[in-house]
Amino acid sequence: MSGQGLSKRTITERRRVITQLARDTGTDPAALTSTTLSAWLATLPSPATREAYYSIARAWTRWLVLTGHRDDDPTVRVPRPRVPAGRPRPITDAQLDAVLALPLRRPTRAKVLLAAYAGLRIHEIARIRGTDIDPIAGTLHVAGKGGRHDVLPAHPVILDLADHYPFAGYWFPSPARPSQPVTPQTVGTVISRAFDRAGIQGSAHQLRHYFATALLRAGADSRVVQTLMRHSSLATTGRYLGVDPDQQRAALHLLRAR
Repeated sequence: MSGQGLSKRTITERRRVITQLARDTGTDPAALTSTTLSAWLATLPSPATREAYYSIARAWTRWLVLTGHRDDDPTVRVPRPRVPAGRPRPITDAQLDAVLALPLRRPTRAKVLLAAYAGLRIHEIARIRGTDIDPIAGTLHVAGKGGRHDVLPAHPVILDLADHYPFAGYWFPSPARPSQPVTPQTVGTVISRAFDRAGIQGSAHQLRHYFATALLRAGADSRVVQTLMRHSSLATTGRYLGVDPDQQRAALHLLRAR
């Protein structure tokens, strides 16, 4: 996997899932059968998890075949789990205002702002450093999914936020290991608890949906939104773009009657 150029995060997650498969099924993962895989997938909590774990199991068994550890690939006899089409789930402007009106701790507020005004994922928020912000160029460096690196214009809210954090090192160091960042799970939990305090059902990922949707509603072209979301496909960005009835009515008014 390292030779393929996969990110450390991807490698860690794949190893974790295969270890979980072995533990849950009580079998040697190198001797995985299609029946065992199907039964295990059925125990997983959501369609998205089943599809993601199936893909990891398939990468594992293909490697076993390619390296001569077994002759057959059991995943070819297991249909890929279906995932319902994703729907945009942005929070509203009023909900974001309600969260930011709370007496939040400074790191909590910063995590919410990084998700809402830069569209960062929780693992990207966790690992942000002072050196990722260039206040002179007005840019933000993002070490993203799959080892991808992007340098993008930063919103003034993010540039202002940087004035309150060190110019080097992690913004959110782990309390237990200051040389390391907090975990992505910690970021997600902190943001979810802030929503809970405001009496709102919301998550960090919904703030990423908000970022994309707010850009579209402000008049940004969807292709521009795609680049700011750092998606390789416009179809992926489409799953984040919420369109309300007012936007639909405004679009219809652009169509001239004959």
